[in-house]
Amino acid sequence: MTSLHEIRLNSLAELFGTDVANNQWRLHSLEQTRLPVIITNPRLADNPVVYANMAASRLTGYSFQELVGRNCRHLLGEDWDQPALTLLREAISRGEDCQVLLRNYRKNGSLFWNELTIIPIRDNANELFCFVGIQNDVTAHKQLAIDKELIEDRLRAILNSAADAIITIDEQGIMLDLNQAVEKLFGYSVQELLGRNISILMPSPHRENHDGYLRRYLETGEKRVIGVGREVTARRKDGSLFPAEISVSKVDSKHLFSGIVRDISERQRNEEALRRELRLNENIIRTSRSIILILDLAGRIVQYNPCLEELSGWPLSEKRGDDWFETFVPPGNRVDQRERFSLAIAGRQAQYWASQLVTREGSVRDVEWNAAPLISPEGDVTGLLCNGQDVTVRHRLEREVLNVAAEEQRRIGQDLHDVIGQELTALAMLADTLSFALERRRVPEAMLAAKINQDLKVTLGKVRLLSRGLNPVDIDAGGLMSALEAISRRLRDIHGIECSFACPEPVLLKNNQVANHLYRIAEEATTNALRHSQADRIELGLSRQGDYAELTIRDNGIGFHPEQHEDRGLGLRIMEYRSRLVGGHLTVESSRQAGTAIRCRVRLDSILTEQ
Repeated sequence: MTSLHEIRLNSLAELFGTDVANNQWRLHSLEQTRLPVIITNPRLADNPVVYANMAASRLTGYSFQELVGRNCRHLLGEDWDQPALTLLREAISRGEDCQVLLRNYRKNGSLFWNELTIIPIRDNANELFCFVGIQNDVTAHKQLAIDKELIEDRLRAILNSAADAIITIDEQGIMLDLNQAVEKLFGYSVQELLGRNISILMPSPHRENHDGYLRRYLETGEKRVIGVGREVTARRKDGSLFPAEISVSKVDSKHLFSGIVRDISERQRNEEALRRELRLNENIIRTSRSIILILDLAGRIVQYNPCLEELSGWPLSEKRGDDWFETFVPPGNRVDQRERFSLAIAGRQAQYWASQLVTREGSVRDVEWNAAPLISPEGDVTGLLCNGQDVTVRHRLEREVLNVAAEEQRRIGQDLHDVIGQELTALAMLADTLSFALERRRVPEAMLAAKINQDLKVTLGKVRLLSRGLNPVDIDAGGLMSALEAISRRLRDIHGIECSFACPEPVLLKNNQVANHLYRIAEEATTNALRHSQADRIELGLSRQGDYAELTIRDNGIGFHPEQHEDRGLGLRIMEYRSRLVGGHLTVESSRQAGTAIRCRVRLDSILTEQ
C-alpha cells in the first residue's frame, strides 16, 4: 500500500517534473513549517490543489486526499459575499501575488479567519506553473479587533447620546475626538473641528491665552481649570457667547485631556428667576403686617419676620433656636398649644387656631393663626409655616360690642321685669277683683273674667322667665349648673321642647366671667337649635375631665353639612369668639339628618384676660 508520504512526494514530483528523490528536501521543508501551505496548479482546469501540508489539514479539518484535486473555494462554504474575493480572483487571473483576509470554514462548519497570501511560481521561461498559498489563522486577533470595534462603537454611541459636549485634545490643544453634542452646542460640524485648536471655541482673551494655560499646567502642575472645573464663557460658530460649565481631566499615562462642556444658560436663567423670587418673598415677608413664623418639628423657632419682632420686642437673632411655646406662650396655654401644633404638623385638623402671645415686657396679645406643614421635595414634613394676625384690638372691640349687647339685653330684661311685669301684675289684680265681683253677682260674664285672670297670670309667668333669661343672675363658681338648669326649664316651659340637663358631679369654675361666657355659649347654641335645626329634643351637659370643664349641647335636628362650615352664621362665630376669649376649645360636629353636637372645653382655672 502506498503511504501518505509517498503520495505527497509523487504530487510534488508531478508538479515539478523531477524524480521523487529530488523532492525529498522540498517535502521535508513544507511538512516542517507550522504555517498551513497549499499549492495549486493553474495549468489544470479550475486551478486545483496539488499539494497541502499537514498544517493545512489541521487548520481546515480536511485530509490531504480531501484537499488535493479540488479548488479551495469549498472552504468558503456559502459565504460568497466577501469583497476580498474580487481582489483574490484578479490576482490569480493576472498571476500576481496578493494577501487577503477571508472568512473560511472548516470541515465541521466552524468559522476561522484566514489571512491568505498567494505567491505565483514561474519557471525559467517566466511561465506560471503554480501558486503557493500560505494560510494564517488570525481568528483570535480578528475577534479581538471585532470586540475592540464593538466596544468603540458602544462607547461612541454612549458619547453621542450624552447631552453635554465631550472633547478630547492633545497637549497642544488640538481637538482629536468630539461627540455629536458638540455640533448642537457650538454650531460646528465634527469634521470642522477635528485637528483644530480648541481655542476656537473661546472668546478673547481666553482664546489667545489658552495655550499658555496648558503649557503652564504641563510645566508647573498649576491647576486653573484642569481637575478643578469652573464656569466660563464659550463661543459658538456664529460668534454668539453663552455661559458654560467645563470639567477637564488629564488622561492617565497619555498627554491627552478630556473635557465636558455644558450649556448653563437655562440654569442661570432659572437661578436668576429664583433669586428674584427670593428677593420678592423676602420683601413681602419683611414688609408684611402679618406675623410670619417658621417652626421646626420640635417647635423650635427657625425664622420670623420683623412684624413679630416689633410686636414681641424680641429680635430674631436672640430667639432663633428657642422653644416657641416656652418663650412666647403663657404657661397656662402651653399644653393646649403644643397639642394644636402637633395636630397641625400631622395635618389632622384645620390649621387654624387662636392663642395668646407674651411680649418681652410681659404684656399679652391675642393672635389668630393659620398654619400649614412645610414639605420637602422628597415629600417629608420639615416644619410648620404659621401666619398670624394680631387681633388684640379687634377682640377688645368685640368684647365691648358684646358688653353693650349684654347691657342692652339686661336693660330689656329689667324693663320686662320692672315695667311690663308690674303692669301685668296690676292688670291681673284688677282682673281678679272683677272676676270676684262678677262671681258674687252670679252673672254669665263671671267665667270669662276668671279666664282672663288666669291667662294674665300665665303670661306674667312667661314674662318673668324671659326677663330672667335676658338678665340672668350673676353666676358664681357653682352657679353655672343652676343657670344651665334654668335654660333647660325655660325651653320646656315656654317653647315646649323636650330638654334635659346632666351634670354627674359638681363643676366649680374659679372665674364668674368664664362661667358667664359658657352660659352664653349654651344659650346661643339652644337658640340656634330652636330657630334652624327643627329639633324637638335638646340635651345640655356639664362635666369635669381632669383639670378641664366640658360643656355639651346636643340636638336631634336636621344638622348641616360640614362643607357648609364657612356659612354657619353669626351665632357660631360668636360662640367661637367666646370660647377663644376664655382660652377654650370649641368643636362642632354636624351632618345632615344626624343633629348637631357642640362642645366647649376650658380649664377650671381659666380667667378672662382683659386688654
